[in-house]
Amino acid sequence: MIHELEDAMIARIRAALDTGIFPYKIPTLENYSGQIDEQHQSTFKFPAIFCSFVKWQRKTSLGQRTRLIEVELMVYVCSRNPRNGKSARQGSANEVGSYQMAEDVVGLLENQRLGLPMHDPLMAMAVETIYIAKGTDGHNAESILAIPFRCEFVWQAALDDCDTVSADDWLRTGQKYYVPDDDTPEITAEINHE
Repeated sequence: MIHELEDAMIARIRAALDTGIFPYKIPTLENYSGQIDEQHQSTFKFPAIFCSFVKWQRKTSLGQRTRLIEVELMVYVCSRNPRNGKSARQGSANEVGSYQMAEDVVGLLENQRLGLPMHDPLMAMAVETIYIAKGTDGHNAESILAIPFRCEFVWQAALDDCDTVSADDWLRTGQKYYVPDDDTPEITAEINHE
């Protein structure tokens, strides 16, 4: 489910770019895997958008096996401008700024289920500054913003083949102690945890 959600977010952004909904190009659109590093010059092509899974957590139980899960994802929007940090954020005649990209991504993904069986659709929780500064090349200012999104899924907590295991089986452990070079257990113990 996690990779399907990441991929669906990227697919929706790519479709918007391909149909010209955004009046600019995004040469880098991919899953996040450590491409952003404040200590080194970015090597990806700007502007860029990255999507990443952050965490999931149980909100409540809806039955013996069914859970309501809250999923958090992150979208990073990255812009670069040769003029200065303000232009990287606000854009210029030839380059989109990170602020516009963030607003467009929120507008595109907010309240969407992306074809997945979500209990609650994607909701943008904030827009946060990660990094605004001159790159280490000394010529290009970079602005990177993070947009956390949340959604909810109903999830089955146990696999179907676990249905045949009783609760008593989960509360019982067994141990066998062997003498070296002997295949017959010397001592057998079973513990019931109640």
